[in-house]
Amino acid sequence: MSKRDKLIKRMHEAPHDIRFAELDALLRYEGCALFNQKRSHCTYHRWDGKLLTVVKPHGGRKACHPADIRKLLALLNR
Repeated sequence: MSKRDKLIKRMHEAPHDIRFAELDALLRYEGCALFNQKRSHCTYHRWDGKLLTVVKPHGGRKACHPADIRKLLALLNR
């Protein structure tokens, strides 16, 4: 099982424990490019034209919001 598969499995099991760096690495591996960034909101553009906006955690938070993880899984159709 590859790192990518392990991360996707972890996203399904515990979406509240995913860090932004892991999410960013997966998006870039899937062919998404950082399209726009306004403060903590990062928008990624995929090759098929779909956009995904993710809020980068800040303050005392270390993990991404579970809703952002669910949007990513829906985008990847997993």
